[in-house]
Amino acid sequence: MRVMHALRWWPSLLKDLVLKPRYDPVRFWERRHAAGHTFWTVGRRAFDETGNEEWYGRLADDLRAAFSRDQLDLKTLSVYEIGAGIGYWTRLVCDLGCRKYEGTDLAGSAVAWLRSQFSSYSFEVRDAATDSIPGLWDVILMMHVDEHVHGERFTGMLRHVKAAMTPTSRFFTTYAPVAKPSGLTYVEYHTREDFARVFPDAWIRQVPQPNRGDPMLAISAAYGTGR
Repeated sequence: MRVMHALRWWPSLLKDLVLKPRYDPVRFWERRHAAGHTFWTVGRRAFDETGNEEWYGRLADDLRAAFSRDQLDLKTLSVYEIGAGIGYWTRLVCDLGCRKYEGTDLAGSAVAWLRSQFSSYSFEVRDAATDSIPGLWDVILMMHVDEHVHGERFTGMLRHVKAAMTPTSRFFTTYAPVAKPSGLTYVEYHTREDFARVFPDAWIRQVPQPNRGDPMLAISAAYGTGR
């Protein structure tokens, strides 16, 4: 299984590194989701499905711990997700009892599939970099999406997130602890400083990683007031 995955992974990586195809976000993600709804679509392609399950699981455990630390009971809170993808985080908030959830994605094929999997939740095709977020939300999730939103589109997305937050909302997002280049046209890493261009630094906290998940930030005006 791992050999077969490597035979699939290395040609794909070399193609992206050498040819450096232009990154058109909508076309890129529509093409990936149209081909399937597995970790090969959204996860780390260097990992097979089992490896991605373990990798995602550590981050999921850290996110659950962060919810508990901030006393966030998703049974009573609204959740908005940017880049719902294959529904991994949708499933997590569903398992935690969330009743009001809306997920968005650039790819219509992803949204159509998600609607078939989670009939009680709302999903929309929306580009958070250019489209405002409707309403106000208690929790906003953006897991491994920031690195695929580049330049001014990234700043625009953060402004839309900020406009959808109340004084007690929480915004959870993965990020890059240090600035680093990427050889892939569809990846652009963002540090805490990039988030601080839109959010006051006092609002931003690094989430502890007791389960060794990927680095994550929690952003809230409540942190700036000591709550």
